[in-house]
Amino acid sequence: MKCSILIAFLFAFISANSQTNKFYWEEKPVLSKVPDEFKDASAVLLNDSRNHEYKFDKNEMWVYCEQIRKIKVLTDKGIEQFNKIYIFYRGGGEVMKIKARAISPNGEVVNLPENKIFDEEEDGDKFKKFAVEGIEKNSEIEYYVLIRYPVYTFGVETYMFPSVPIVNASFSLKIPSHLYFDVKGYNGFSVQKDTVIDDVRITRAEAHNIRDFESEKYSNPGAHYANVQYKLSYNLDKNSKVRMNTWNEFAKNVFENYTVFNKKENKAIETILKKIDLKNAKNDEEKILIIEDYLKHNITVNKNTQNSSADMLDFIVQSKVGGEFGFNRLMFGCLQSAGLNPRLVFPSNRNEKPLDENFENFRLTNNMLLFFPSTGKYLSPLSDELRYPIINPNDGATKGLFIKEISLSDYKSGTPVFDSITLLPFEESSSNMEVSLSFNKDADTLTVNSKQILTGYSAANYRPAYAYLQKKDQDEFTKGIIKNVAETDSILSFKVENEGLTNSLSNKPLIISGEFKNTGLIENAGKNILVKIGEVIGTQVQMYQEKKRILPISLEYPHALDRIIKFKIPAGYKLKNPDDINASVSDKEKTMGFESSYSLKGNDLTITVHEYYKSIGYPVEDIEIFTKVINAAADFNKLTLVLIRE
Repeated sequence: MKCSILIAFLFAFISANSQTNKFYWEEKPVLSKVPDEFKDASAVLLNDSRNHEYKFDKNEMWVYCEQIRKIKVLTDKGIEQFNKIYIFYRGGGEVMKIKARAISPNGEVVNLPENKIFDEEEDGDKFKKFAVEGIEKNSEIEYYVLIRYPVYTFGVETYMFPSVPIVNASFSLKIPSHLYFDVKGYNGFSVQKDTVIDDVRITRAEAHNIRDFESEKYSNPGAHYANVQYKLSYNLDKNSKVRMNTWNEFAKNVFENYTVFNKKENKAIETILKKIDLKNAKNDEEKILIIEDYLKHNITVNKNTQNSSADMLDFIVQSKVGGEFGFNRLMFGCLQSAGLNPRLVFPSNRNEKPLDENFENFRLTNNMLLFFPSTGKYLSPLSDELRYPIINPNDGATKGLFIKEISLSDYKSGTPVFDSITLLPFEESSSNMEVSLSFNKDADTLTVNSKQILTGYSAANYRPAYAYLQKKDQDEFTKGIIKNVAETDSILSFKVENEGLTNSLSNKPLIISGEFKNTGLIENAGKNILVKIGEVIGTQVQMYQEKKRILPISLEYPHALDRIIKFKIPAGYKLKNPDDINASVSDKEKTMGFESSYSLKGNDLTITVHEYYKSIGYPVEDIEIFTKVINAAADFNKLTLVLIRE
């Protein structure tokens, strides 16, 4: 309610006589040329223009958002990409107008009929959809969209389309002149100084020749998309020297929302802590995990609830259902009351736009972690699939906004501190294997025993399946993992150990074992036998760098992969090519590498493989050595041993 009153006051001076947006196209459009640097693209966004205007409609303030796009399709793939257009819009938005047309290479114009625009909904998201008919190579598509939203004070516009470069991108913001919005461009956008015309403040921004880098492997394109962000900073009529919506203000409000509870809520926290047995916890870390696991197992989070009580702790404890904000408050309150002193953290997501210490866009603070200064580790409150100290790796190896408690006499508040969010070191996240292979007496079938040993973030990718799938589905999931070692339907037995989510604290390895028969790894070559032993490590990625690399290298998390392969050479055969096993590739600093070697004692062959990536990412200049390391694993996957009959 306070927010609604404030917004109404701030925008009260805008004229109620604003006219509805009008848009016209040229009746006889002229086809555009594609810059030479984009001539090999499947399609090119010639123009992507976004215009946001704050204005009244029937005495109620709205934000009107225009998008004007012009696309040239160059190939069959481009036609396939754009023969259907989807217009997505956020909750509370209303699509006021859509216009679209196709222009053939000879200049013929086909307009989209209004009755060919359809409403769609998927997973709760609403969007408009229409088909563009009659397009061919070198056709152009133009469309105009006008959407209005309830007033908001933070905005972001991202300019990207998968695999499509953008020639010209522009943005404009129109607001009443007594207000001042900060506007900042990222990744190529330049922002012009604002101007005031007829009591309307106008700010414009533009970018040109935005490249497509969607297809680069091991990259993090989301953090590099060109975008424009804006936020309300001053009400010049009220006080031109008081900056609004600062990180300090954010920290104070968040601290109060999460640390202040009424009597009923404090009693609810006390009630639920009595149900959680902490007596056998050996240390604070075990207490953290026990509280987290209990709450995640006993309280259901409903992110779409409209019930205002879903954020009140007494209601949540009684009903066992809460909203996301309410559940976060409950988690924080229980941990705080247990003396574990959590600290609120709002992380940047490495796959998205990072938080900017110098630009306070609260819209990017849509995720929260809890940090424990005594352990230096984190907890992800809303993730059912994760347990302390495992968080989504994309929330780590980046900067976050930490809310630090400050005390002035009896008054407590929060202050913002930007700091790094660390991930587990590379050796604590492993995807190790132990494999043994032996022939039957006829040397036409292999018996394979495979054991996959996963720790850290690698184990966290698999454990949720064993926590939430039905038993029969768990078994199918396990068989799928085993089949990745070598395609087979002859699985004799399998076993899963340490699958529980709470094993994350001790980092007890998740072990997936299987025994199976396999003939696909064997080929006969006359009297000799070929054994495709490299396939037992599973399919490996292979990289080809045909174009100049644009983005730095990004991995999900630092990790290591150690494989030990034991192979019993059948009697009467000897190994012809043992030296093909040896490989060694690494950078000078040994921050990434692939090494394989062997030992042979009689007929017992042991192959040792060590692959490692100690960093979360590497500069673009390292792409050559990184590619060699990645491809060394792919080359090993193709390794075939030649057994010669003696």
